This record gives sequence, structure tokens and C-alpha cells, in this order.
Amino acid sequence: MPTSNTSEPPASDAESFEYIVVGAGAGGAVIAARLAEAGKRVLVLEAGDDPLAPQHAPPPSPRSLDADYQVPAFHPFATEHPGLRWDFWVRHYASDGEQQRDWKYRREHEGEDVDGVLYPRASGLGGCAGHNAMIIVRPNNADWNHIWQVTGDPSWKASNMAKYFRRLERCRYRFFLYRWLDRLFGWNPSGHGWSGWLTTERSLPLRTVFDWRLRWAVRSSILAAAGLLPDAVGRWGWFDKVRGDPNDERLVDPESWGLRVPPMSTARHGRTGPREFLLDAQRRFPANLTIRRNALVTRIDIDQSTRTATGVVYREGVRLYQASARPHGRPGPERRVEACCEVILAGGAFNTPQLLMLSGVGEPTHLQEHRIERIHALAGVGRNLQDRYEIGVVSRMRTRWPALRGATYTTADGQYRSWRRWRSGNYTSNGFLFSVLFPGKCIPVLADVFCSSLLADFRGYYPGYSEEIKKTDYLSWLILKAYTHNDSGTVRLRSSDPLQRPEIQFNYFEDGGETTEHDLAALVNGITFVREVADALGELVEEEVAPGRHLFTDEQLRQYIRDTAWGHHACGTCAMKPEAAGGVVDSRFRVHGIDRLRVVDASIFPRIPGYFIVTSVYMIAEKAADVILHHPDAGRPLDAR
Repeated sequence: MPTSNTSEPPASDAESFEYIVVGAGAGGAVIAARLAEAGKRVLVLEAGDDPLAPQHAPPPSPRSLDADYQVPAFHPFATEHPGLRWDFWVRHYASDGEQQRDWKYRREHEGEDVDGVLYPRASGLGGCAGHNAMIIVRPNNADWNHIWQVTGDPSWKASNMAKYFRRLERCRYRFFLYRWLDRLFGWNPSGHGWSGWLTTERSLPLRTVFDWRLRWAVRSSILAAAGLLPDAVGRWGWFDKVRGDPNDERLVDPESWGLRVPPMSTARHGRTGPREFLLDAQRRFPANLTIRRNALVTRIDIDQSTRTATGVVYREGVRLYQASARPHGRPGPERRVEACCEVILAGGAFNTPQLLMLSGVGEPTHLQEHRIERIHALAGVGRNLQDRYEIGVVSRMRTRWPALRGATYTTADGQYRSWRRWRSGNYTSNGFLFSVLFPGKCIPVLADVFCSSLLADFRGYYPGYSEEIKKTDYLSWLILKAYTHNDSGTVRLRSSDPLQRPEIQFNYFEDGGETTEHDLAALVNGITFVREVADALGELVEEEVAPGRHLFTDEQLRQYIRDTAWGHHACGTCAMKPEAAGGVVDSRFRVHGIDRLRVVDASIFPRIPGYFIVTSVYMIAEKAADVILHHPDAGRPLDAR
């Protein structure tokens, strides 16, 4: 049947809020909390549940969702926990033959026909901040200046955006004296925030310190990596000066590289993030903030005559969306709720464009294919999909790491008891040791390769990958290629059924254009770099199991990268740029051509920012709150403007 998007006028007794926020992830939770703090009446509709709420039991699982969410070392298990996960299956290539060269490719999973590589997402309060590795690395100044250049809006300058990082962060890993110098004298050379909602910490378990093999391995790796970097002496001096802090304001520049020790978003060594901020805002302002979980928004109500968003339609039910683990929920009746000020979409790079298209906003021919009535033609919806390329270099050690002795990564071992009772031990860490940031040779002034060492066997995402994390005799280097040249990916509707996943095509490497040759070259350089670092460990290493030293020529490594690369920082599908250039939102987050409708999530980035995207999303959410609250019409119904 054709799907109509023409909205009838809401009934006089229709439920109404000033703002409706769709999605409670990194963007939605933050902006909802800020609007509620400012006295606005806000409704948050989240398709998932609260990871720590007992009301709705997750599907059967041998693991505790509470522990998988909270314990830093358990983050891989959180991505696969049936009470939290949303599984998307994405294509990297149009050609079946080329796609099937990736050993992670699947055609069937848990009795369902699929076609692609697993791309884990999370539902529930906090969104993907509920299962990520908690790494906090602020974006480079160039990322914000790029948006300023694209939009012409000077409020996006890096000098202005820095205040949002200071506003949200509660830094607890730099010397405490800095806090008092900032408070008493306004002197803050590091650019950190000290009293925000997001606590950042580092973890150095004592068992790691006392493990002489690991201590020697880390020391040897750091020295080897430092010696391989350009301007090694100068870079070592900066590492010592800022203690390897990637968020020090003096190093937030794409031309800055060297050794880094990224912090985590933990409080007392337990996960913290937008979920905690949202629930805290609800406790402080219960009359202002309403949160409805297990509420899947299926359509935006848009008045066709005025092209104005008036509200949303949603359905209640547990695990309704097809991406959910074992989606057996039965949807309740459609419910409509009115927004007298604005609707704010924060569903992420996959679901926000899907919802726009289901609501009649998108490319006309594509909407027509699915018999969806067009409200507004906007060709950029679902285009410009971008991600980083990632690859793993994995080594098996001759013996197990003594620091991990007894670790089963369950709630039954002594290391978990140490975490639960005293917030100490190995489980306070996400497994990452240190990172190295350096430029690919093809772009000598841009630090675009971010390599991180971790005590795990990690080769990408596939069903059951988290079980490999339990191995205690592996060391992996994760190579991340930032500032990729490929922006040709797409998100397209599979059908007009809002419960179905969309089709996601990334168009990797040559599928995305000839310029991606630079990305391949940089990743080959990354593999070469970490191999030289691994050689410094000598006889501690038994063998390199991936890619394996039998692959050593540039062409062999390029083919290995083409076959096995992955990503997990999707963005750009509702890009912030002029409509004529394929944009979907303007510099104030407003959807082109639709009044009272904004997007605040990773989909708005015209170019993928920085190295780890979640901090960028937190910052744009803080900015969006300012934009809305400082607008002269904010908080007033349309007919009163």
C-alpha cells in the first residue's frame, strides 16, 4: 500500500511538548538535558531501553547487562549483548565477488538472511556511548574550521567551539593544581574542562605495573615508536610536557603528532556518559523532561501546505526494530505527539536519514520507488556516508601476559570482584595501552594515521568476535585512517516499513573513486610502522597472525586491506552544507526547506572529524542547545511568532 505522509491536524486534546527529541544517544541525550535545564518541556523518544533498568528483561543471555555496560574491560561484550545491540549489515563493495573476499561477510545470521559485514550499533539510553570503548579524543581545530568554511558561519570556528569541550568535560587525569589555577586566575593552557557532566579518567592497573614482561614490552614499544616518528626529539618533548594527553589544547591541530595516551569517559572507573547526564537532568527537572523508552518513531508529522514539522508518530514495544537482537516485539498502536516548538532528530547516521525518507523528505525518485508521498525534495538525504578505514595487526605472544592471569572477563573471577568492591584492577581499563599519531607519507603535514596498542585479539567486527577478547596471549595494533577521501557511501530505504533496516553501502576504496588511493597508501604505511614497533619486542612475539608476515609487498598489503578493512564511525548522511551542494541541514542544524525540524547527531558532519567521533557529537549537541536557546523565537509556538 502507498505510504502517505500528509498529516492531519492534531486533535485538540493531543499530547503536546515544546520539543520532541528522537533518540537518546550521544546527541539526543545531551541536547534534551540542556533544554530541560533551561526550563523547556522536552519529550525524549528512545527505541531502546535503559541498559541498567530491570523493568524489561533482555533476551536470554549468560552475561549480566549491568556489568557489560559498566565495566570498562567488558565493552566488547556490551556490543554483542542481546539487551543492547542493534546489528546492521553493511556492504563495502557493489560487486559480490569483491565483497565476499572479506572473511567477515555473512549471508545468514541467527536464522535471518543478511547480506553484508556486521556493523554493531546500540539502542537504549546513551546510544552507542553505551557500548563503545569510552575513548575521548577531541577533534582537531581544522575539523571545526572546515564547517565554518563550508557554511560561512563564524560560530563554527575552532576558537569558538573550544568552549563546548570545556563545558562538557570533568577532567580527572591532569594535575589537580590546573583546576585551581583556572578557577582562581583563569589560566588554563591545557584547555580542559573541570566541572562538566562527562568525567574523563585514565587507568593504570597495578598488575600491569608489576608485570615485567608487559612493562618491558610497553617501554620497548614506546621507544621504538618514538624513534620512528619525524622530529623524534621534539615530539618526545611534547609527550613529556603534556603527559601524552591528546586533548591538551596545545596539541589539537592536524599537524601535531606523536605518542598519546587517550583517556576514557569513566567516573570512578565505571562507564559514564550521556545516559547518566540525561537521567540526572530528569531527576533535577522532572517537570521538564519526559523520557519514553521502547518508543520507536516511525514518521515525522509534517504539514504539507506549510512544510512545518508539527510532531511525530511512534509505536511502543520492546525490540521492535529489525536490527534488535531477536526482534520479537509486537508493536502497539500508533501514537501521535505534538511539538509546539520543534522536532529534533538524533537517530544517528543510519536511522536519521531513514526517518526523513519515511517522512517524505529525500530524493524524489527514491521516495517514488517505495511509494512514499514526497513532502520536500532533498537529494542529499542518505548520501555523503563516510567512515574511517581500520585494520588490525595481531600478534600471538610466546606466553600469556601475567597481568591477565585469572581473567575470564566474567563476573565470576577475582578481577571483577576487585573492580566491584574497590574499582581497581585490570577491569578498570578498556585494554588500550598507548597510541601513536603520525602523518601518512602522501600528506606529510596531516596527522591522519592513529595506531593504538591493546591487549586483545581484535580483527574487526563479526558475530562472536567478543569471545576472542578473552585470549590473554595476544597483542593487537589497531590502525585507524582518519580524514578518508571517500564520501560516496549511501543509506537507502529497503522498504517503506519503518521496522526494517535500511540498505547501507559504503563504496570502499576504488568503488568510492580514485582519490582513495591515498587512504590505501596511508594504511600500508601504518602496517609497516607497527611491524617495526613489534620487532622491538623480539622473542616475546611467537608470530604475527594477521595479516601475517607472508604478506609483505605493498600490493599484497593493499589487497589485504581491501579485503578486510572495517569502520565504526559512520557519519555525514545529513550533511551540514548548502542544499545546492548536497546539504541537508544548515549551520543552525535546521533541515533545508522544513520549518521547526533539526538534526543533531553524527549525520550532520560534512567531513568525518578527528579520530574518535563521539566527542565531536557531544560538542555539536552542546552547540545546538545554545543555538536553540539563544534564538529569539525559541520556546514560542509557531502561531505566536
